[in-house]
Amino acid sequence: MDTEKKYFSLFRNIFLNRYFWIHTGYWIFYILFFTVQRFAFYGYNDFVPNLKLNLVYLPSVLIFTYIISEYVVPDLFRRKNQFIPVFILILIILLEPIIAYLIRIVIIVPFIYNDHRVYTLYNYLTAILIFVFGAVPVAGWKVARLLQSHYLHLQKVEHDKLEAELKLKETELKLLKGQIQPHFLFNTLNNLYLLALEKSDKTPDLVLRLSELLSYITYDCSAEKISLDKEIEFINSFIELERIRYETCDITLKIEGETNNLKIAPMILHTFIDNSFKHGAEKDQGNPWIKISIDVKENILSFIVKNSTVEYEQSESKVQGIGIANARKRLDLIYPERYELEIDNSDESYSVFLKLEL
Repeated sequence: MDTEKKYFSLFRNIFLNRYFWIHTGYWIFYILFFTVQRFAFYGYNDFVPNLKLNLVYLPSVLIFTYIISEYVVPDLFRRKNQFIPVFILILIILLEPIIAYLIRIVIIVPFIYNDHRVYTLYNYLTAILIFVFGAVPVAGWKVARLLQSHYLHLQKVEHDKLEAELKLKETELKLLKGQIQPHFLFNTLNNLYLLALEKSDKTPDLVLRLSELLSYITYDCSAEKISLDKEIEFINSFIELERIRYETCDITLKIEGETNNLKIAPMILHTFIDNSFKHGAEKDQGNPWIKISIDVKENILSFIVKNSTVEYEQSESKVQGIGIANARKRLDLIYPERYELEIDNSDESYSVFLKLEL
């Protein structure tokens, strides 16, 4: 019973397969074409004997055609060295007419009609052409399916690659954000600690500003992009917070252009501003200054931050810290080929120029 179900399932799958019917229709056309061709153009007046003749030749044509289609053609796609499949292809093309001649001698002449014509080179070459005529469409169909399969495979590989890159970028961005926020919090809490030690009256204001900034980091920075207005508001709050600590620092912030309805990666600008305080106002005990400008024109943001430096800072290694390194990585990930970043460390100032396509 199980065997019957197995064979029933096999035959059902075959007869429901549309490729089976396409190939069956093709070979019916092939037989009828050469039967009519011989009947109409070569003077063989009996249609039925011509049909029998082509049916007798058909098995060898089918065997060699599907050897080419199912084994040789796929092998041509798989192998880097194509000598073997090409050799087998040529061998089959040359061998099939010989098989056809043997079929003629053993079956056709004794049983279908007595044809004592000499089998010449012309007959041999004609048999090759007839075989190739029948095999090319089937092999071509196989090539088309292999090309389609290869194209779909390449699409899947590309899709998987892009998906993997996207996941990698998301992971890297999360790690970078995780580094940015503790870095920022460490600096700010350090400020708070120093003022608390001094029992400064500025401490309550600093705590209030810090609370506002923590709210921004907690609730807004989780998004990939935020409104540019919110980022600028955050920068303003951060600068006001730093003014409390660095009273002698001359800080200017200039904002120009239309910022409405534009979005930006959160805290991407803050890193450079934070760096200007860390290596400018914090190190310069004389008359430190920081100049910040944000100019937006036609979705292009131009950001400049400059700060004074001291002589011993210039003598130190110019290897940039984690903040700048992370900012570069975030720019590479979020704005690939859409930004320009220039950093200049001169004798008297440290400047950053960032041009960003929002």
